[in-house]
Amino acid sequence: MSILPPDLFFPFRDYNGNMQAILKLLGKTDIKELALPANIRYGQAIYKRGGVEVIEQTAKYIEGWAGGLNGTSAEGGGQKRRVRLSVTAKGLGWHCAGNPKNHDIFCKHCVALALFIQTQ
Repeated sequence: MSILPPDLFFPFRDYNGNMQAILKLLGKTDIKELALPANIRYGQAIYKRGGVEVIEQTAKYIEGWAGGLNGTSAEGGGQKRRVRLSVTAKGLGWHCAGNPKNHDIFCKHCVALALFIQTQ
């Protein structure tokens, strides 16, 4: 799934520095336009509880684990999922290993990774 036409395809440099390409794409839309309200709430809870870990990044994507916390969904609890946000020819792309095949919604895990990136 992708949205937003990309206007800049320069890479982000490092984990704590300028994740420029992904940040540019994330900055051009409101997460509320990508995710259902419940997934926004759950993703915020995952992020706020420190449930995001970046495991790989390149010039075109950032991949990480999101979730795996104890508690209810509203508290950010649930299974840990591998998530990727990427720069594609069509704009921002995403994938969560927890989504069924061919049904790649912007889920709570995607929200959590997006929030993590936005705060770096």
